[in-house]
Amino acid sequence: MLIKLTLIFLLTLQFDDAWSQQQEGDTCVDDQTNSLGVCKPSDSCVTAKINYEKSRIFPTFCKYSAFGPTLVCCRDGNTVVQTPRPRTADPQPLFKDPNDNRRISEKKCDAYSRQVVRRVDITTLHVDEDDGVSLAASQCPYTGVDLIIGGENALVGEFPHMAAIGWPTFEGFDFKCGGSLISTRYVLTAGHCTRDSGGQTQEPVVVRLGDQNIDSSIEDGAKPIDVAIRNIIKHPEYNPPVVYHDIALLELVTDVKFSSNIRPACLWTREDYGKNNKGIATGWGVINIDTQETSKELQKVSLSLLDNRFCDRILEHIKNRHWHGFVPSQMCAGELRGGKDTCQGDSGSPIQVTSKTNRCIFYVLGLTSFGKKCGVEGLPAIYTRVSSYIDWIESVVWPGE
Repeated sequence: MLIKLTLIFLLTLQFDDAWSQQQEGDTCVDDQTNSLGVCKPSDSCVTAKINYEKSRIFPTFCKYSAFGPTLVCCRDGNTVVQTPRPRTADPQPLFKDPNDNRRISEKKCDAYSRQVVRRVDITTLHVDEDDGVSLAASQCPYTGVDLIIGGENALVGEFPHMAAIGWPTFEGFDFKCGGSLISTRYVLTAGHCTRDSGGQTQEPVVVRLGDQNIDSSIEDGAKPIDVAIRNIIKHPEYNPPVVYHDIALLELVTDVKFSSNIRPACLWTREDYGKNNKGIATGWGVINIDTQETSKELQKVSLSLLDNRFCDRILEHIKNRHWHGFVPSQMCAGELRGGKDTCQGDSGSPIQVTSKTNRCIFYVLGLTSFGKKCGVEGLPAIYTRVSSYIDWIESVVWPGE
């Protein structure tokens, strides 16, 4: 099975001269982990077989020949998800100020936002003023979300931090949860998205970034990448089936190179919503309650940000031994008239707001956690409040910075 699928995959590749000249025994670099390996025949490389059979991750190829063995970059001794790799430095903050007392996540937000901040010089009309001033202008495809019924398709690249979290199948991957890229190496998601007892493997194995339609056969102009998951870090107080502290971080096997369609989101650090009364939820979850059909296209929907005390009263009837009511580390969002909501398959995906000065910069307020029924009148959903976990997130993602 592995060899047949490998040959089919190879026929779709275009090789450069350097790639095609590698011989058995040559040193090579594995694309997934950026680590060294040795070119070996595919049928004698144990890790290539394991990574494909368990995670549907193709090896890096050294040489393909119709008359000889196919050579792969082999790293026997480590699987993709076990391979360590030194972290490269994150982008540094725009301005290094010794008096800057902001959190490291806030400084990183500045650094990650560089490519969507275009400086515009403006000349003033006052002769006694300086020559001019410089303002930040938005530079991205974000269009905003109107008050709509249900969700609508997002644009390609509109939410560049969106991640689809996948479990392996015989055909490829089954993307059952969402998440947010928050650094060069980490994806933020819900704690309950780290395990699925009904899958081929219980834990997810890959994160897809930069995608719009997660059906790989659809050409939509997106150029997604699949990156293997190296490590899963659940919050230490998450204890399912209890639904509190429903948050986790996925460490990727390699640092992600940012592009217009792949870029981290910022973290909301305030305990309240600020001046925001609406949030934008995104995901690939269920769009038809009756058929449980999920969306292949990334969806976006505008939801009201509601007060926990209000929601605690109207959701009194759904409390049980696993959820006894709202705590400060949770938040409530939805439309009381119904018709707009997140649903199964949206778990772990963000509810976010944009910067008031640059609508290309997203701040993740919460993570889709759970709800009673989707889109039903008077039943908003429960989200994990990101600001309650900033200390923990920073300690994992940017240790020592």
